[in-house]
Amino acid sequence: MPANQDVNWIIGPAGRCVSLIAEETRVASLLQRALVSLANQGPLLKLAREKIRSANASEDAIANLQAQQRDLGQWAQEMIAEDYDPINRHGVIGMWVAIEVAVEDTALLVLTKDSNALTRIAAAGVKLPSSLVSPLPADDASKIYKRLERHARESRSVADSYCYLLSLLDVQVTLPVGCAPILGELNFVRNCLLHRSGVADDRVTTEAPALSLKPGDQIRIGSQRYLRYFDAVGQFAQAMLDGTLNSPHVRFV
Repeated sequence: MPANQDVNWIIGPAGRCVSLIAEETRVASLLQRALVSLANQGPLLKLAREKIRSANASEDAIANLQAQQRDLGQWAQEMIAEDYDPINRHGVIGMWVAIEVAVEDTALLVLTKDSNALTRIAAAGVKLPSSLVSPLPADDASKIYKRLERHARESRSVADSYCYLLSLLDVQVTLPVGCAPILGELNFVRNCLLHRSGVADDRVTTEAPALSLKPGDQIRIGSQRYLRYFDAVGQFAQAMLDGTLNSPHVRFV
């Protein structure tokens, strides 16, 4: 591993998060274009078959494509009519996971490399076993991260808790105004998608009031909502990358 990457270990998770989010939106855009093409492929296949027939060539391959098109084309049209909700569902889950992993991996790196990390955490009120020695081995760091995460979430929204948690580890993350509530909504939506098949639970009126849904309603993620979540996630990832670059963990060599 090059020396500068070894020295600036703190940058890795946030940098990967930015890359994953950018890749997610590229994949979503590609899938949307593919659906549009698939939904409108019928007339093109018909023309292609006529050309093949006029050339006295075998029509078997194009006939198979036409047979598949009847089902696939209808499916694509239905997804477009839903404003790409099925694609967007997977997209927002992936984006939120990128944030969760970046925060956790950054915290674990600090806990295993910074000899002052436990002192700062203890001063914030996190109860720690007296037997711990800093910096921590990986197994102990994972256990302490869980404690730190619970402490951070006691009276804070999920986005604010991540910012607070990272601040205790000397990584200052400052979000634009209005970003934290959108991330809180995204976290709620992601949980409903994974645990309730997209059905809103009783917390929808407090954790995601902008959705204007009632408990039991089905959550839909159209293109505009997806872009709203994408912008907020991108802002968090960029703020986190800025925080790591400006942290005392970075050394210029």
